[in-house]
Amino acid sequence: MRPIEALLFVSVALFSVTALAADKPQPDFVADPAVQRAATAYAAQAVATARDQFGIKLDGTDVSMAQLEAVLARAHTSYAAKSPRPSDEQVMAVARMYGSYLGEVYRLKHGGAWGMAPLDGQTLPGMRTTAGTNFWPWTQASQRISKGAGNNVADYYKVLLTK
Repeated sequence: MRPIEALLFVSVALFSVTALAADKPQPDFVADPAVQRAATAYAAQAVATARDQFGIKLDGTDVSMAQLEAVLARAHTSYAAKSPRPSDEQVMAVARMYGSYLGEVYRLKHGGAWGMAPLDGQTLPGMRTTAGTNFWPWTQASQRISKGAGNNVADYYKVLLTK
């Protein structure tokens, strides 16, 4: 076999393997200990930041979601008032912190796991309840900051409790 033919054979073989892998169903949730560790650290940071910057106590209870909503309402007001608006990366830095708090309270009170789950064609950090429902606390917090009250995290949490 000439070198060019060998190269074409290898390319076709690799393409076939890639195509076969793409045909396999992708898992809808993969637990990830690294996401869990990050969420635990971010949640602790959220508690400290809410206390130090807003005088709001996030105490790790289901009821504290109302306080979390108050913090994110302030974050949205600040976001909406800035020109130019904060970048998606800046919003996500805050959202990771407060979304982790939401997720950690849920996990510690009701069970579940942190990991990676598909959402709108992307695979993002999220959670799975013990009943098998996926949810995305970081994404929800980001939407609350950037889009406003229609993405209320206390209401979101109440819905999670029914899943």
